[in-house]
Amino acid sequence: MKEVLGTFKTRKNGNSISITVPKSAGISENELFSLQKENGNLVYKPIREQSNPWKNGKFKNHDFRKDMQELEFDIGNEKSVGKERLF
Repeated sequence: MKEVLGTFKTRKNGNSISITVPKSAGISENELFSLQKENGNLVYKPIREQSNPWKNGKFKNHDFRKDMQELEFDIGNEKSVGKERLF
């Protein structure tokens, strides 16, 4: 679904050209984006959603308890094997 946020004019900023992003777009300061050219259109895509599986939902429905059972990994009930200091 496309949402039009307005019309914006480019401006010179040093040796670059800038386009202002309105606050209503919901983008925070210092977020990272990649810029791609697709069919003559410039497309900015947030990097955070692509690179962090904890934030992009990749593990949202993953069953970590099943993984622990398959690996026979029982958190909190491990036995000491050396000189661990238990508090």
